[in-house]
Amino acid sequence: MKTKSAFIVTLVTISLLFSNSFVFADSNKSENSQERSSLTMAFYRTDLVLVVLPDALTLTDTDKKDIESYVFWEKNQNKPMYSYKSESEVTKADFKKHILFYGSFNNFQRKDFLRIPVKKEISGFRFGNQVFNQPTDAFFYINEKGTRMYVCKNSAKAKNEFLSIGTGGYPLHIFRGNKIVITGVYEQN
Repeated sequence: MKTKSAFIVTLVTISLLFSNSFVFADSNKSENSQERSSLTMAFYRTDLVLVVLPDALTLTDTDKKDIESYVFWEKNQNKPMYSYKSESEVTKADFKKHILFYGSFNNFQRKDFLRIPVKKEISGFRFGNQVFNQPTDAFFYINEKGTRMYVCKNSAKAKNEFLSIGTGGYPLHIFRGNKIVITGVYEQN
């Protein structure tokens, strides 16, 4: 009988140890998620957001309204002003600003704008081995410093769902229409 009781106590102890480690892992996951979502808040913690468009894009009033009405800031944080430039107008001094890249990613030409985990394709973009070339494909990406944000879509007719639903705690979201296809953290090798 003592052996059976000792066995049960051992099982209960082991199970408590494992459950505590899972709670600890979940709490770390939550903290990391909060750190990453603060990247988006940090992006908007500026007086001016420079919106950069591919040279081939003409910004519509709807696009401008979507960009400027997206709100992701903390209490007592003022909404930034927005300035718009095509990629050929961007100067060296502009690189010190918080830059939001908007439009079809495959239309951007400057190599210094393309150094992100999402890669340009002829008719869309690629992440890893997956190609996103449907007109309704779009993505959101923010860099580790919270100074560069990409809200890009394959078609002027598509709406980037990031502007409707926001991001949560991950720096990368890929959408097909109104569905999130990929979301997560990109770790550079």
